[in-house]
Amino acid sequence: MKIRAITIGIEPGLPLRTASIAAAGRFAAQLRTACEAIAIPVQTVRLATPPFPSYLHGQSEADIHLYVRGLQDCCQAHGIEYCSIGPVHPQIEAHQRLFAMLPELIADTQTIFASAVLAESGQPLRLSTGQAIAQAVRDIAHSTDEGFGNLRFAAVVNCGPHIPFFPAAYHTGVAAFSLALEAADIVAAVAQPGRELDDFRTALVAEFERRVLPLQQLAQGLEGQGYVFRGIDISPAPGPGASIAYAMERCGLGRCGEPGTLAVAAQITAALKETSLHRCGYCGLMLPVLEDVGLAERNNEGRLRLSTLLSYSAVCGTGLDTIPVAGDVSIEKLTALLGDVAALGWKLGKPLSARLLPIPGKHAGDMTNFDFAYFVNTRVMDIE
Repeated sequence: MKIRAITIGIEPGLPLRTASIAAAGRFAAQLRTACEAIAIPVQTVRLATPPFPSYLHGQSEADIHLYVRGLQDCCQAHGIEYCSIGPVHPQIEAHQRLFAMLPELIADTQTIFASAVLAESGQPLRLSTGQAIAQAVRDIAHSTDEGFGNLRFAAVVNCGPHIPFFPAAYHTGVAAFSLALEAADIVAAVAQPGRELDDFRTALVAEFERRVLPLQQLAQGLEGQGYVFRGIDISPAPGPGASIAYAMERCGLGRCGEPGTLAVAAQITAALKETSLHRCGYCGLMLPVLEDVGLAERNNEGRLRLSTLLSYSAVCGTGLDTIPVAGDVSIEKLTALLGDVAALGWKLGKPLSARLLPIPGKHAGDMTNFDFAYFVNTRVMDIE
């Protein structure tokens, strides 16, 4: 188990409060040292702000670009690798100018993340919203090298504040922190062929509580230093050397993408919800195709399809995550795919997101060739 992200949430201020960001960096460094002292490595430190229209809505385009670049530089100077400036809503008139700027803001930076509200709790998708976000995805793809900028942009449904995973992360209220796990190895430790799924779920609850409780107690002990502890997103995200696909396959119900995958996914997510831990965020199964060596392999074998990944989203955590698609994908197809994600979020009332990566010059079946430490290259997926 690792910590994927220590995510600090603050109000960045206008003008930019560099002292607040410096303090956040110092607190994160202290937390990182404490985590590593109990043998829990930390991958990244991140900053989340309130939705950026709330503090940049009255600024000129030039000033917004200057501010966001300054925010990025300030974070980097104080040991914070990534920053999420939160969601913007394409249907709110006061947000539309800022939404239109998102592709440029992503292209103009290297470590700034953002999101757009695809649908809200209890409300179905508006077609015009899906079309606007689809166009933004296309624009980002064609304004960043190999479409890589879409790593830093997602469409979100029912995603509240204090999710520590990016790009969905944003902040409200007093200064706070939350933690995102990389914990596919916990699932692998419990899964075994022939075990009843109910027994698997019960054992998984116990193993998560055993492994994560010391981290929770550590975080609670640091809470009084100016930052409220919002919880831990215990989603068992994969990472280099720890595949959630391979972990699921240890249950003995076939390879990931085959019949049986949905049953295992449902049990994992149920287990996460049953723990007594102080949780926040998605707390569900994550299946990011470009971030998991097992998912990448099963995709190369033709066992994964977008339709099956969508069906898993009904019982797991994040929706469609790091999905490589053809660079010439149409706005209509992207809109339809986003519509399916929005429909699941609407009917099930759960947080979902869609992070789609059209890759210019690539077609369905071509191999990706990203040079990124946290990506595994795989075949471009077809939108059936």
